[in-house]
Amino acid sequence: MTRHPSSRARLTLVSLHDLNLPAAFAPDFVSELIAAFEREGAQAGNHSTRVALLAHALAEELQLPHETRKELFFATMLHDIGGIGTETHIARKLTEIPDVFGQKSDFEIFMHPVRGYAILNRFPTLRKIAEIVYTHHEHYDGAGFPQGLRENDIPLLARIIRVADTTDIILRLHDIRGTIDLDGFLNIVSGEEFDPALYEKFLAMLERTGLLPVILDEKASRERFREVKALMRDQYYFAASDSLNRFFETVAALVDNVTTLDKQHSRRVAEFAEQIALALSLDQNQILQIRWAALLHDVGKVTGNRAIYVKSDKLSDIEWRAIRNHPERGYEVLNAVSGMQEIAFYVLHHHENFDGSGYPEGLAGEKIPLASRILRVADAFEAMTSERIYHHKRDWQMALRELRENAGRQFDPRLVDLTVTAYQIR
Repeated sequence: MTRHPSSRARLTLVSLHDLNLPAAFAPDFVSELIAAFEREGAQAGNHSTRVALLAHALAEELQLPHETRKELFFATMLHDIGGIGTETHIARKLTEIPDVFGQKSDFEIFMHPVRGYAILNRFPTLRKIAEIVYTHHEHYDGAGFPQGLRENDIPLLARIIRVADTTDIILRLHDIRGTIDLDGFLNIVSGEEFDPALYEKFLAMLERTGLLPVILDEKASRERFREVKALMRDQYYFAASDSLNRFFETVAALVDNVTTLDKQHSRRVAEFAEQIALALSLDQNQILQIRWAALLHDVGKVTGNRAIYVKSDKLSDIEWRAIRNHPERGYEVLNAVSGMQEIAFYVLHHHENFDGSGYPEGLAGEKIPLASRILRVADAFEAMTSERIYHHKRDWQMALRELRENAGRQFDPRLVDLTVTAYQIR
């Protein structure tokens, strides 16, 4: 019985080193990633950015130190990361079940702070943020979840997020015109859901700053968010390339969880791509760039209708066009992140064919970036050797033959030769 070749191709062969990404990378990447996951449903769109704006303004009102406000920013942007794998965005579910007792009885809602904690606590630099995410649904009176903490046992930043999070949900549910309207809904739960002293300061801040109309205006909200994000430049959270590599692996798993039936697709593509890059004797910087492009190559899939990627029925022409657009959408997400332009370029072209018949630009031969040609082979080989809705898993020797048959058409012949040599039974 043959083994899947990924069992022999481990990522640990490359020793990681710092790439000196710009300080804007961390806030850019987290913001663009979360915005991409929230883009699918209009009810959830920009939820985390609006919560971040409200929370940041309250933190300024409280005159919290800059480093604390930065910690709050990242915690706010990541507060719903544990809800990404649900059928619909967790913020949309919260608008459907706004009362705490209903939320506690809904498994996905109840578990999303726990899942968020599990995701973030793997990273030493994110452990304080993980604790805030874990407690952001605790209520001041102890009726919240998952632990039932109360009053000052709940971290201050989690209490701030609780006010901001519920405010955004209320703004989505009701036609709120001003702070008086908003207070009519929120004052009822002050002292129960909210810290009453924080809520008083929050309401006073909204009155003083006129922030509410900004939140309600999409263009103004985006502009204000850009201003706040510019203050959050950071070289601590992802300072080590090892942490960044593991975060990209986490992102890849989140993407695969909502767009494929195979939850390890992107990681295996990264393994195969790295083996090809090693066989080409590329330098470690290039190998790392290719590896990260492979992990993120399908991020564009999360911005549209994710259900089409696991649909067993025949796809419509509109659905096929949506699928073919995912490299461009992935490029848009990654190109907006400082320091990721090269990786974005590789992702844009990972479905180009060597003979020019691919997409999105119909590039051919060596006009296709080498990294994208590597991704094309690795992505196809992984798909062939894994179970898919549209085909059964192939024996990987059969997959190697199929690569050879399509060398010069879909794939760069030199890269096919290297792949066959690396995985041929000896």
